[in-house]
Amino acid sequence: MSNIKILIIDDEQPARKKLSSFIKNSGCRCEIHEATNGVEAVEKINGLNPQLVFLDIQMPGMTGFEVIENIGLEQMPFVVFVTAYDHYALDAFEVNAIDYLLKPFDMERFQKAFDKALDRIESNKPVEVDFTKLLTEINLPKRFKERFLVNQSSRYFFIQTEDIRYISSEEKYVSLHTDSSTFLLRETMNNMEERLDPDKFVRVHRSYLVNISYIKEIQPWSTVTMLS
Repeated sequence: MSNIKILIIDDEQPARKKLSSFIKNSGCRCEIHEATNGVEAVEKINGLNPQLVFLDIQMPGMTGFEVIENIGLEQMPFVVFVTAYDHYALDAFEVNAIDYLLKPFDMERFQKAFDKALDRIESNKPVEVDFTKLLTEINLPKRFKERFLVNQSSRYFFIQTEDIRYISSEEKYVSLHTDSSTFLLRETMNNMEERLDPDKFVRVHRSYLVNISYIKEIQPWSTVTMLS
């Protein structure tokens, strides 16, 4: 197998150092990169296109699950979850994720997870089904998006869903329209509709979602929706 590009995502430097050391000691010909938070993780996943990600769950600002949501299931590389907590439905992780590492872990436990990940990379088995099952079987209360991570002029920042007037779509992209700007995301309209609170956003057309707070008038027997 040729060199494997790996991204370690963890806000704790000792944890990143430990994983990096274990990877090197495994004998793998790997190119190792690091990210210290969720925002940096999204940027590096998009920029580096790693084949494997070691993803911490609890990080300030953006959790590991939010990283997955912002990248999108179809674009996510293979992932081994890393967590210091056992209340993240680890049984579901065992069944659906490539694997998980519960901190603290030793070299033997790491190698088991790493070998499993390498097998998946070599076979190139699609990962979308695993993530879909993982996110649904954790059985957490359904949470709708409150903000989106966007990129403009090489800067990453958040916009609140309440500031989005409407969303339009074209093929595999959507545009988030605010009062002052428009932001492009690689996402389908159906996925966006699932991630937004139906009490706040309504699908008025196959290509448009509208923030109810900005609706000024709806004309009966018409396709026109007036925004304030």
